[in-house]
Amino acid sequence: MSDIMEENNQQIEQIEENEPQEEPFLVTSCKIDGNLQREISRPVILYCRIAMAVGIPLVLAYIVLSVLKDEEILPAIPTAVLYGMLFFGAVLFATGIVFHFSVKKNINNAERVNQTNEYSFYDDYITMTSIRNGERLGASKMYYVDFFKVKEGKRFFLLYLNSASLLPVRKSELSEEEIARLRTALRIIKK
Repeated sequence: MSDIMEENNQQIEQIEENEPQEEPFLVTSCKIDGNLQREISRPVILYCRIAMAVGIPLVLAYIVLSVLKDEEILPAIPTAVLYGMLFFGAVLFATGIVFHFSVKKNINNAERVNQTNEYSFYDDYITMTSIRNGERLGASKMYYVDFFKVKEGKRFFLLYLNSASLLPVRKSELSEEEIARLRTALRIIKK
């Protein structure tokens, strides 16, 4: 079995030697850990807190107003309004809780994985090598046109492989020239 793997590695090396070597215009890396996941998830964490902070008072208001209506202290409140409060309060609170636990799970998973992605950017594509504990786990070549979505934020370029998976590229690691070149390669227009 190891003979077959060695032969495959030799064939890959021969193919790579025969291909013309293009130089990347940017080489950078990003440590994928819990801190990065927390940083990227800040908007979702904020949504969770707001959703729970609005959902709980709506549910409590429903309970109080329902009791007041049943006691005929405030009989003029329409039942549809009360049920609307309960529905929206429950939905906001439930989505806040679900997203909160999902983000926590992603942060814990990222802490366990603790790997580094090394990116090499070329004019039309990117190569990524995943490294954990000094060992190369794998490498991928992805064309920019195949990305699901590309977003530029204050601290990151987020290259979405699909709606749930992304490659983060820290802007703090890059010079202004490199950011401009990467923006051009990714076809991001600065707003």
